[in-house]
Amino acid sequence: MDRRDFLKYSMAVSSALALPSLGCSIVPIKPDGSPEPVPVDDFLAKGPRVMWCAPHPDDECFPGSILARASIYHGNQLYFMIMTHGDGGECCLKTGCDPDLKTVRGQEMKKAAEIYGATLQHEQFFNAPLPVSSFPKRHEIFEIWKKHKDPIRVIARSIRSFQPNLLFTFHPDWGATGHPEHQLTSRLATAAVRQAADPNVDIDGLRAHRVERVYYMVNRVWLLILFGRADPGPVTEVFDAGLPAKNGTSCVDFMAKATLVHRTQYNDMSTVRTNRGFFDELCLRQVDPFSEIKDPSETS
Repeated sequence: MDRRDFLKYSMAVSSALALPSLGCSIVPIKPDGSPEPVPVDDFLAKGPRVMWCAPHPDDECFPGSILARASIYHGNQLYFMIMTHGDGGECCLKTGCDPDLKTVRGQEMKKAAEIYGATLQHEQFFNAPLPVSSFPKRHEIFEIWKKHKDPIRVIARSIRSFQPNLLFTFHPDWGATGHPEHQLTSRLATAAVRQAADPNVDIDGLRAHRVERVYYMVNRVWLLILFGRADPGPVTEVFDAGLPAKNGTSCVDFMAKATLVHRTQYNDMSTVRTNRGFFDELCLRQVDPFSEIKDPSETS
């Protein structure tokens, strides 16, 4: 079941059963389980530099509410690290994608970054082509990416250059939708956090930098939980996407409107907009990437 099919199905079942969309309310805690005295929004209010690391153009819809809160409301510097141009996806434009899908999705991603006020680093790693059933496994994609260039070093360099205080990425085991590139990019991001912090690793002479906080976006929509296809816990905090972003617009409404720039992905993005209630709360897991290590080469 891909993202679009899941959202359509879950909307229908939610309406029929009147069940809640998310089940992740929790008092903020640290990765070690101790109370977190500074919740994520309070941390954002302190002015941290924020990075989002993901594989695809349009993936920012998942954390879009909290990214809007960081950049648009709090005025923090924001950096989008996007690994592919999504050229393995579909083109939903009636006139087609000229000159090709990669180019058009790249243009869309630039517009999205402008809307969020983000600096964009848009790489051109391999994007597994549809259908979903043909996707290589996560570790196989890692091998393909390494033939292009070292993806860990690419992200580590961006961390040392931008020096984020906070980094968001997908969950490394399921990745919100089960997409192997979501899982892989998460694992690469945390490996890059470790590499960027190591003063013994030279990356073009850039100074070592340790990211203060790392969060997984944890997809805990009730239907995924019910069918065993949700991101695994624990959840350490929940972000209220109904908080304001700009001029009376909530963070979740800001996210939904921003999806309009991804016109080539109309099928997916229109479903996100229709089901915006699934994004009213964002489940987060604050993780210590120096003690919890997820190997990109892992085959299971």
